[in-house]
Amino acid sequence: MNTIKAIIFDLGRVLVDVKFDRQTARFFGVSTNNTEDAATILDRAFQNELFRKLNKGEITSREFYEAFKNDFDLNLDFETFVQYWCDVFAPIPGMEELFWQVKRKYPVGLLSDTDELHWNYCREQFPFLKAIEKPTLSFEIGALKPDAKCYLKAAENVGFEVAECLFIDDRQVNVEGAQKVGMRAILFQGPEKLKEDFKKFGVMVD
Repeated sequence: MNTIKAIIFDLGRVLVDVKFDRQTARFFGVSTNNTEDAATILDRAFQNELFRKLNKGEITSREFYEAFKNDFDLNLDFETFVQYWCDVFAPIPGMEELFWQVKRKYPVGLLSDTDELHWNYCREQFPFLKAIEKPTLSFEIGALKPDAKCYLKAAENVGFEVAECLFIDDRQVNVEGAQKVGMRAILFQGPEKLKEDFKKFGVMVD
């Protein structure tokens, strides 16, 4: 087995949290019930075809706003919409510290299904993300996980073969997508569990 030479993180619910609760879901036109947790609500929301087109870079942020406003009958100007759209991120305690521990020892990449508004917002709110030199972003590459193209491009952007990269994601389907192309992968279950999982791959960050 090849030695791990680079670590690639997902963004939402790995490096930063996503606070997509029932109130937010209602604003975005996603019906929910009382048995669904935040992760389930978020997963359902981002299966929306309009969201997917935005995240694949097939429509602009302004086009997304116009279509979204019409679909869900929202009476908001673009600037107010952007505030609502972006105000869903929060720190995950311990993750920035762990990020820097990894960054001191390994090249670090990012592979995220995201859009330009969310990415620019996160870079400003969480400046440690600027330390990732060549992030792999769905809206720039025109593909969403678990498409093989995503993992191959992420490996290329950190400068190593897929088998030399370790990917961390919060969704099992995306972990399996990485494994299918020969990339090692970990299902993210919190910073402390991630430290333990790193050890299984010979990644020592303490």
